[in-house]
Amino acid sequence: MLILLKKQVMNIFSFTAHFDSEEACRTHFKQERDKIGVKCQRCGHTHHYWIKAVWSYECKSCRARTSLRSGTIMQNSNLSFMIWYKTMFLMTTTKKGFSSKEIQKQLGLKRYEPVWAMVHKLRKSSR
Repeated sequence: MLILLKKQVMNIFSFTAHFDSEEACRTHFKQERDKIGVKCQRCGHTHHYWIKAVWSYECKSCRARTSLRSGTIMQNSNLSFMIWYKTMFLMTTTKKGFSSKEIQKQLGLKRYEPVWAMVHKLRKSSR
């Protein structure tokens, strides 16, 4: 996941220019996911239709739907794509890194637990 943002060296200005909205973050995530491919969880088929209205894939074989987040590090998270992207940016821009508490503060989020879970998922995935 962190690889998505590490491909380019970004500063805060270029980051906000590229990822200025939830839509921009979702679109970028979808493009990266399309490069990897989506496998149907029901039948294992790898060919899908994209249904933009609900931001999900539909299997051409069994018609099962797979959300954009399903099968990724973001699965079961209610945090927005933009929050995930901002967190990835913060975590990759400094050598020391940020604590979960500092990320919560920087992003203006009220609850600590979802931020802690997100940060730990990101740290685990970058190993």
